[in-house]
Amino acid sequence: MNLVIERLQFIYLLYISKSTSIIFVMSESFKLFRLQQIDSELDKSYARIKAIDQLLADDEKIRRSQLKLDRAKKEHFDAEKNLRLEEQKVKDQRIKIERSQAALYGGKVSNPKELQDLQQESESLKKYLSILEDQQLEAMLALDDAEAGYVEAAEAHATTKTQVADQKAELSEEKTELLQDIERQKNERNAASANIVPAELSIYEALRKQKKGIAVARVLDKTCGACGSTLSATIFSSAQVPTKITRCSTCGRILYAG
Repeated sequence: MNLVIERLQFIYLLYISKSTSIIFVMSESFKLFRLQQIDSELDKSYARIKAIDQLLADDEKIRRSQLKLDRAKKEHFDAEKNLRLEEQKVKDQRIKIERSQAALYGGKVSNPKELQDLQQESESLKKYLSILEDQQLEAMLALDDAEAGYVEAAEAHATTKTQVADQKAELSEEKTELLQDIERQKNERNAASANIVPAELSIYEALRKQKKGIAVARVLDKTCGACGSTLSATIFSSAQVPTKITRCSTCGRILYAG
C-alpha cells in the first residue's frame, strides 16, 4: 500500500512540476529511493519468472504417477499370466483324471492289484485337482485386485496430467502478465534514472550489489532503517538536505529522510 501511495505521490509531483510554474526540487535521495522501489519490483518479477520456469519444467508429479501406472500395469500383466498358468494346470490335471478314469473303467484292466493302484491314483489326482482349483481361485482373486489397482492407477495418472496441465496453463498466463509488468517497470526505471546524476547512480548500483538490493535506507526516528544504527545529529541533518546524498556511517547505505 505504501508503495502505491508513494508512486501516486511521485506521479503527482511530476505532474505539478510540469504543468505549473512552480519550481519543485526533488531530493536526490528520493530519486534513488524511488529507483530502488522500481528495481525491487523488477527483482521480484524476475525471481517469480525464474520460479515459474522451474515449475513449468518440473514433470516430477507426472513421472511418479507414470511409474505407479507402469507398476500397476506390470502387476496386472503378471496376474493374468499367472492365472493362465493355473488354468492350464487345472486343465492338464483334469485330462489326467479322465485318462485314469478311462483306464479304471474301460475294462482293459482286470487284475485286482492293478485296479486298486488305478483307484488310488485316481483319488490322488482328484485331491491334487482340488488344490490346483484353490490356487486357480486365488489367482483369479489376485487378478481382480490387480485389475482394480491398474484402473485406479490409470485414473489417478489421468487426473494428475489434467491437474498439471491446468497448473502450467495458469503459470504460463502469470508469466505473460509478469513479462508485461517487467516492460512497464523498465519504462518506469528509465524515466526515474534519467533524472539522476550519473555519479550518484553509479554509487547506487554498486551499493545494490553489495547490500543485497538495499542501497537506500529510510530514516526512521533518527535511525537507519536498514541497519538500525542511531544517526548522529550531523548525519541526520545532512540527510534532510535535498541537493546531496548522505550515507549511513555504519552500513554505508544512502539515507532517505522523506
